[in-house]
Amino acid sequence: MIYKGCEVSEVLAKIDQDDVLVFPTDTVYGIGASIHSPKALDRIFEIKNRPTEKSLIILCADEKQLEEIVGSLSLEVRKIIDAFLPGGLTLILNCYQSLPNEITRGKKTIGVRIPNHEVALKLLRALGPLATTSANLSGEPSPTEVEDDNPVIHRVDYVFDDGPTKGQVPSTILDCTSEEFVILREGAITFEEIQKVLNKK
Repeated sequence: MIYKGCEVSEVLAKIDQDDVLVFPTDTVYGIGASIHSPKALDRIFEIKNRPTEKSLIILCADEKQLEEIVGSLSLEVRKIIDAFLPGGLTLILNCYQSLPNEITRGKKTIGVRIPNHEVALKLLRALGPLATTSANLSGEPSPTEVEDDNPVIHRVDYVFDDGPTKGQVPSTILDCTSEEFVILREGAITFEEIQKVLNKK
């Protein structure tokens, strides 16, 4: 079922923990499910034809939710969060909370992000953190709007259509698990912007 972004509040009571959703973020549309539902998490891989060795990232509503996943944050990570989140930056951090293998695929690290989009944030505040990836078939471009020819939107329980996303490009992925932070994918936020924040005195 497809709903407008403005209808999120009305639909929330209907959403079950085992449901799979498509919704907008500030970068691209994502497909997501509760971090507590292995059944729904498995469905994400089936719907996307996603290789099972690939992990998912977790979207959070705020820093509190994020810390429940990754534990206390270092000063350098806090600098990054204060500067760029909510926004188009995914941080790779060590897991603190025990997460289903369907999310981590055996890794001891996890990607986390706070999206800068009110529809996504409403869902996250109400449902808790969601394990996500882009709402496209594996190998296809990440969608920046809901289009009828995208088979993913016909395979999920709920779609929230809020028009084209503002960012139009995926988030930057920054690995913060070692002393030297490393960009794994440059997207919405540049390496230079991150360096400026880390070099602040």
